[in-house]
Amino acid sequence: MRTSLSSVFRVFIAVLLPVVFIFVSGCSAKYQKAPDGLDLSSLGPLKIIRHETPGIMKSSGTETHLLALVTLAAPGGSALLVLGDAVGKSRGAGTQSVIPDFGTLVLNRVAEGIATTFPSASAIEIVRDPVTEEFSGSSAVIELNVKRLAYGSIDLTRGGVVLDRGLDKGLIVDGFLSKTEVTLKDRQGDVLWQMSHLYLSKDFGRERPIEELEADNCDLLRQEMQFAAVKTADEFIRDLHGKKE
Repeated sequence: MRTSLSSVFRVFIAVLLPVVFIFVSGCSAKYQKAPDGLDLSSLGPLKIIRHETPGIMKSSGTETHLLALVTLAAPGGSALLVLGDAVGKSRGAGTQSVIPDFGTLVLNRVAEGIATTFPSASAIEIVRDPVTEEFSGSSAVIELNVKRLAYGSIDLTRGGVVLDRGLDKGLIVDGFLSKTEVTLKDRQGDVLWQMSHLYLSKDFGRERPIEELEADNCDLLRQEMQFAAVKTADEFIRDLHGKKE
């Protein structure tokens, strides 16, 4: 009886899973809790900025399994992680023109949340164009950095995602993924708060195959990105405010 590709993949995962730790252990999310009773107004003028949003990665189920097998099994597999990302971005290039800028979506929602949750914060400036270098200035800053975007059949061993999500929940999922980091710095550039948020469609029961996400000019994908941006930004605001769902 011919062994299916998925069965072979499960065997490789069981045997070679420790290798994943080696590849991604340096990519785990950073977290620094905000000071208790943080008053944004005490920081003076505040800018909300974003870095350039990376290209979205696209992959089908078959190629995701094959790339994962080769990455785990081959010498120099960590280099193939980078190559696989490049292939994914190349495949997703055609989608870029029909989807919104995810960094902008998160920026807008964070700005709304800051205004609502911290009404005493004054002199807030929203910088909508992405910064191209390390920010330096005379004001405090909330800095948003989208680290990863992917849709289709998503390999969670890439980008340290598996460490954020947990090894017991699977390594390949369908739908949309985003990984975004936020940092609050004071006027001297000292980090006061930092966290990373991982969004996966599967966590909300919204997983869809790539064919459905791309149908009707990527209508479902665009909806999913809007939903993910709201969830991401709202989690940032809750954490900064010291509250959880």
